[in-house]
Amino acid sequence: MSIFKRAYLYVTRKRGKTILLFAILLIMATFVLTGLSIWKASEAAQLDLRQSLGGKFDVFVDWNNSPYVVKENAGEEYDEETGKTSTGFLMYSTVQFTSENIAAIKGVPGVRYCGARQDNLAPFKGLSLFPGTVLTDAKYQGYTKVLGVCNTEDDELFTSGTLTLAEGRHITAEDSHTAIISQDLAERNELKVGDYLTSHSYTEEDDSFTGPEVKAQIVGLFTPNVVERFGETVTDYDKIQNRVFVDLQTSTEISGDTINYGFSALHVTIDDPQDMAQVVADVKALPGIDWKAFAVEVDNETYENAAAPLAALNELVVTLLAVIIVVSAVILALILTLWTKTRIHEIGVFLSVGIRKPAIIGQFLMEVLLIAVIAFGLSYFTSNAVAGQIGNRLLEQSLQTELEDENGVSAAAAAVEVGADELIQKPLPGADGIEVSVGLKDVALLYLIGLAVIIVAVSASSVTVMRLKPREILSKMS
Repeated sequence: MSIFKRAYLYVTRKRGKTILLFAILLIMATFVLTGLSIWKASEAAQLDLRQSLGGKFDVFVDWNNSPYVVKENAGEEYDEETGKTSTGFLMYSTVQFTSENIAAIKGVPGVRYCGARQDNLAPFKGLSLFPGTVLTDAKYQGYTKVLGVCNTEDDELFTSGTLTLAEGRHITAEDSHTAIISQDLAERNELKVGDYLTSHSYTEEDDSFTGPEVKAQIVGLFTPNVVERFGETVTDYDKIQNRVFVDLQTSTEISGDTINYGFSALHVTIDDPQDMAQVVADVKALPGIDWKAFAVEVDNETYENAAAPLAALNELVVTLLAVIIVVSAVILALILTLWTKTRIHEIGVFLSVGIRKPAIIGQFLMEVLLIAVIAFGLSYFTSNAVAGQIGNRLLEQSLQTELEDENGVSAAAAAVEVGADELIQKPLPGADGIEVSVGLKDVALLYLIGLAVIIVAVSASSVTVMRLKPREILSKMS
């Protein structure tokens, strides 16, 4: 009689033991499969989180250590309120980032965006602005914030979702005398794509914009998705609807600045925060950039804070999985050891008819496997019923722990800075729970883990009896 047939006959005959072993294996398999599915969901949530947040680092002029920083005396300044006179200084770097540098950094593997700005305040002829909530100094009435960019598509206001291009196109590095304004501002002034904005160059002699005329053609219109909150103080030039994006050349002409030909700072966003060190190293290895002039500041705090609960959940699930597997092997080995000792008479009969010990152990293993195949299959349904609830409960505990560690600051939502006075709040993967589902790969992995546990348990349970000699077994039978 074959091993399989003997195992099948034993399992069908000993119904009580079979049902008990089935229940034990089903519970163990449910826990293991639940742990595997939560682990998989946690890994997927962390990947989604990394992809949604990305990592950030800033590259800027090292004002303290750069050999290219120039400090010039800007003359005496008289303060009418205090009646005191002070000496002003002008600091600038003779080495700045160019459009070519930005294009090179953007081409580094792992870099998602690379943006830079020149910020100026300037008036535009005949442009009616939206009023702010606080009075503007008389000197700056009619002024708005002019943002000189290399490429608006990579500007943080657009990449963060604060602004959306509604009509026209983005400003590119090849553009000259182009502008993008808000749709609201265009409607207020009856402007459209293709029309021109007119300003003048700033002249230092009379501290006003009385220089040569500067014209910029409107190539796009944006809509703001975030505006100042109710009761927030904001000036005319700081209102997001009043902001004007222009290309670098136009910005330089309006500012009348012959010193700043490029950008003093860059903001870089990468795809995966885990690759931060490698991406920064690759950026620093680029030719054509004199790194004696610049410094790098990494900002991974948002990702680290947001990822902390998921990382804690992942660590907890891995620990629980290891404990469940070990405990399952121990419990199963103890139960099978007790049952094996009750089968000494059967073992003695097998030995007396010439069945070898490995064949007897193989039968014991086959008996457990016959039950396990069905139990593991049914655990797919039991795990699907409880995995989501258990996973989100564990995540809530991880979130609560992180909240306590961060003194009440939520780590499941991150604020992305989009300007001097606006914040946009983005929900993050895992903030409202994780999607836990049991897949076929999880079931296949369960069968592999279960097979290993059963082999260990059956081997351990058989040692005490199988090491006995036939005469010792017969004496115990008597």
